[in-house]
Amino acid sequence: MKAAPSSRRLRQALLCATLLPLGLAGHAWQSQAGTPALPLSYEQSALLLTERSDALLGASRSTEAARQQAEALKALAMPRIHFDMQGLYYQKTVTVSLGDLRERAQGAAGTVLGQMADRGLPSIDPGAVSQVIDQVQAALPSMFRPIPDEISARSRQSLWHPTLSTVVPLYTGGAITAARAAARSGVDVAQAAGDGLHEAQRFALAKAYFGQVLAEQVLVVTRDTLAGFDEHLGNARKMQAQGVLSQARVLQVQVARDSAERGMQRAQGEHAAAVQTLQQLLRSEQPVAPTNALFLQTRPLPAVDTFLAAAQDGHPGLRQARAAQQVAHQGTALAQAARYPTVYAFGSVNLNRRNALLTEPDWIVGVGLRYTLWPQVDRSSNEAAAQAREEAAQAATREAWTQIQMAIHQSWQVTEAARREYLSLASSIASATESLRVQEVSFREGVGTMSELIDARNALAQARTERAAAAYKYDLALASLLLASGQGEQFQDYLLRADEHLSTP
Repeated sequence: MKAAPSSRRLRQALLCATLLPLGLAGHAWQSQAGTPALPLSYEQSALLLTERSDALLGASRSTEAARQQAEALKALAMPRIHFDMQGLYYQKTVTVSLGDLRERAQGAAGTVLGQMADRGLPSIDPGAVSQVIDQVQAALPSMFRPIPDEISARSRQSLWHPTLSTVVPLYTGGAITAARAAARSGVDVAQAAGDGLHEAQRFALAKAYFGQVLAEQVLVVTRDTLAGFDEHLGNARKMQAQGVLSQARVLQVQVARDSAERGMQRAQGEHAAAVQTLQQLLRSEQPVAPTNALFLQTRPLPAVDTFLAAAQDGHPGLRQARAAQQVAHQGTALAQAARYPTVYAFGSVNLNRRNALLTEPDWIVGVGLRYTLWPQVDRSSNEAAAQAREEAAQAATREAWTQIQMAIHQSWQVTEAARREYLSLASSIASATESLRVQEVSFREGVGTMSELIDARNALAQARTERAAAAYKYDLALASLLLASGQGEQFQDYLLRADEHLSTP
């Protein structure tokens, strides 16, 4: 997936270094053939595809997004700290009731005067004191009457109200653990999906690269066949002029020659399509000239169990299915966590105590518990849905493994069949070549027929074409086998270890 900057620069430098001499060779080839083309080996093509593929770039960014999302959830269990700044403009009215206070004050004054009357005042006539106290007591109601039943005070003020608060989750029923585990599994899903796409791109490259090589092989065979029939036709006309060959036999050669020409025209069209396919796949501004030939290893492949064992650990599709199963499992745990309460600690500090509201504390700390008594989503149904998703993911994992095993067995058999077919065609080509030589000699000596000569020429062309097709089938089946076992990056190793290469005839 996404490479580190240093690794990416290293790959780019390697690409430039390897393409420089080939670019010069391609320029020379262009000046000779008049067609722009860039010679590339399969390894260089794979490196170029990795650098230019938009699909791989998109997969890399998707993996990075999943990784960043998992990173963002690491702090779920940490305290959440909030700074809140409010600009307030408020009015406060305070009303104080004085009715009871007035009655109590009047009663207390009467009590004090009564006590003074009872004790008297030294050196003063008791009668005079009593008379004065009676007059004061009679005047008490009028003295306290001006006191109102209540008084009100109103204040308007504007202020800044900054607060610092925190909430610390103490217990969530496993919700935080499940969410973080699901995010980590999401990274595995994205990584495996990207690896699977990379494997698919490798297979597409092998198909396009060696498909162009095959098209070149077939084009050369059809050209050789047409040239052979042109020679036969020329000889036939000379023999007709000498009276040795009839017009019917010349027409027979003409028909075979025209058929060979149509075959070459078809091969030219298929070759042009193959060139265009590889060029577009590599996002190249000029056609690509493959420098690797069709190849195979004459010795049998390792046992099929070797590829099955490799797929168990390395197949991207299987890894993706297992990671998706883990995501579904954590989804079940998250649904189950809704049955439990949430316990949290909290605290708040007023940063502007001088202008604090009357009802607001300077600071506060505490512990809280929250439980939803009547949720909008039924907990049992939600949990059952999560469990069903987990079971579906488990079934998808089993099905993925079944499909992988089928693909490995099929690709292994096809690869081995192609290898045996290619090896058996070696004797067929040798026999067809010798047969054509014998028929040409026999025809020149007048003991062979034109039909036998045409059949010999066509048989050789068919054998050569079948051998190229068998080599291509081997290469494509091998790429499919390595893709099915999660070992697509080893295709280049098989190419380097190959002991048979089918160069252009």
